[in-house]
Amino acid sequence: MTILIMIVLLEVAVLFGIIAIIVINRQRKVTDNNMTTNRAEDQVGTRDLFLETLTKIGCQYEEDEEDKERFYFSYQGENFAVDMSDERQYVNLWDLFWASVELYNIDQLARLKKVINESNLRFATTTVYTVNEAGSTVDVHCKSVILFCAQIPDLENYLRTELNDFFHVHQYINVEMAKLKEQEEVNA
Repeated sequence: MTILIMIVLLEVAVLFGIIAIIVINRQRKVTDNNMTTNRAEDQVGTRDLFLETLTKIGCQYEEDEEDKERFYFSYQGENFAVDMSDERQYVNLWDLFWASVELYNIDQLARLKKVINESNLRFATTTVYTVNEAGSTVDVHCKSVILFCAQIPDLENYLRTELNDFFHVHQYINVEMAKLKEQEEVNA
């Protein structure tokens, strides 16, 4: 009878061993499948990921005909450009020509330079100006360089937040320009 109990226990142990091997192999397959899926997600390029995210937040876009790394899109009525490549995880967001001042209005130009410098110290979005001598204007542009990859949680909200920063900069510059002008008029 002891021999019979020992044989039954041995068969139960072998059975549990077989079950354990089956479970381990299934877990390995699930892990391998997850790793393959994660690798596929990681391989989505910056360009496709950004364009997909633009679509999700309701923006239509178009590719520049000459520069295949540049796209144009509108967000909340403002026109933006984005430079991106699958070789980098950073994108350059541009809001071009959103304001201008007269080139030969020295007071206005001095205020603009001062306010742009202050804005660049306060905000992540950088403001620059270019001189258009033919049009006799100084044009104002904003730029932001942001990390954009699949590992960032809630990409749609992240992109909205980055784009909204451009509007904060616009408002800051417009308000500060008006304050400086008012101050100059009071002091005159």
